[in-house]
Amino acid sequence: MPNFPNSPMQEINTEVALPQFLNKFDGKIHLSPPAMNIHVLMKTLADDNMGQRELAAVLHHYPVITARLIALSNSVWACPATPISNIETACVRLGTAVVKGVSIAIAVAASFNAARCPAFDPIRFWTTSMLVSEGAGLLAAKLSNKVIYCQDFQYTAQTAGILHNLGLLWLADNLATDTSEALHLAATDSLLSVNQALMQQMGIDYCLIGAWIGKQWQIPEELIAVMRHHRDKSYQNNVSPLVLLVGAAAKMVSSMLQENHQMPDNQHLHNLGIDEQLQSIVFNQLTNKIDSTRELAKTLFL
Repeated sequence: MPNFPNSPMQEINTEVALPQFLNKFDGKIHLSPPAMNIHVLMKTLADDNMGQRELAAVLHHYPVITARLIALSNSVWACPATPISNIETACVRLGTAVVKGVSIAIAVAASFNAARCPAFDPIRFWTTSMLVSEGAGLLAAKLSNKVIYCQDFQYTAQTAGILHNLGLLWLADNLATDTSEALHLAATDSLLSVNQALMQQMGIDYCLIGAWIGKQWQIPEELIAVMRHHRDKSYQNNVSPLVLLVGAAAKMVSSMLQENHQMPDNQHLHNLGIDEQLQSIVFNQLTNKIDSTRELAKTLFL
């Protein structure tokens, strides 16, 4: 095991953690260009005024995504009354929000081979990502002053949710053995989070790696900030609503998947006009979607 701090609770200087990591694992680190031009796809799908016909026209340029969406629309998960054979009908059947979120998820998954990592659970990973995406979008819809946010803010929140743990995919692909050991540590120690285990094992966490990937791929800065800071309790400088929304959604989903059915404390959301009652509504909505989202993840990624 690399010689990194043994105590998971020890403070880590995140400013030097990434350079140290890149130096230590030089030669083992590889970052391929994003599959399917993810940044172009995200920018195209961000238009809230895009109808289902326009959406289908965009997806015609992404044959892999088109094929997977048609398969999904014909799956037990979607339960179509008659077989669906084209992307236009698939978009109608699945709905714009599902099509957009699933398209980004498929593009992200195509960029990595996390199957190299024995302890990596793709169903849990994608269930988490899609629930956090859903939660961030639901919370964004409850903002008290929507006037100050851009028209496509809710979609941006959903995209940020899909990407928030991107770094873990890269680690599972590129440093499979070390990542597997860290995941095993976290699974056997209830007091140890995945990020703490990664820090203990490799001196890096998936938030730092995710932000690094985002910069290399030229993903918008607002999404990079989410990947970097959504778990950072001390991040107070110019905190963006996007970071707070995704961080809150991630805490909710973590609580649910750990079978702790108590809504976590998200005091920062009060500053955005989202009180406990509104948070509770979102928490309950997400709780009711766990099983269907898990089935969606199985349909897409098994």
